[in-house]
Amino acid sequence: MIADLSGERIAQNTLFSRRRRARRRPQPQGKYRLPDWVWGLAIGMLVLIVGGGVFFVTSLGGGGGGCDEELPPLPGAANVTAEGFQTEDDALAETIGYLNQGDLDNTFATFYGDVHAFTHNIDPEVRAVDEDIAKELCELVNELEEEYDPPPPEQRSLARMASATIELRELLRDVAEVMGFPRPGG
Repeated sequence: MIADLSGERIAQNTLFSRRRRARRRPQPQGKYRLPDWVWGLAIGMLVLIVGGGVFFVTSLGGGGGGCDEELPPLPGAANVTAEGFQTEDDALAETIGYLNQGDLDNTFATFYGDVHAFTHNIDPEVRAVDEDIAKELCELVNELEEEYDPPPPEQRSLARMASATIELRELLRDVAEVMGFPRPGG
């Protein structure tokens, strides 16, 4: 019976120990101090609001940023000639072929080679001729960058990637004509 009481006292002393309570300091007259949980709640809400605001603002950008500005240049020359457009058309045909085979490694290698650099580096010259088609190209490049960005394999849609790549190929053919070159691909 003594052992039971001492065990009960230990549990009671552990749960209601005075050592665990913070010492209360006398508050100056007329001042009230907010409890710590209120401060924690306020800081947590502030973090959520700021984090949500940042998420909201960055989601408005639509991928790589707004298309009112030129795409940032990438390493590689902008071969804005009929041959340059034909070379990119052939590379995009190869990219589409790899997508149809389900070969993502070669798809990424082909797209993120000269094709990606070409789409970025021709933007200033296209804008000088036709601002609207340059914005359309910019938006499509941003969409493709998001599609090609490596999500988990179960979330990747090869059909969606192929569709966007075909759309880019057609748009680059239109851009070549706007720039005064023959339409690549025949």
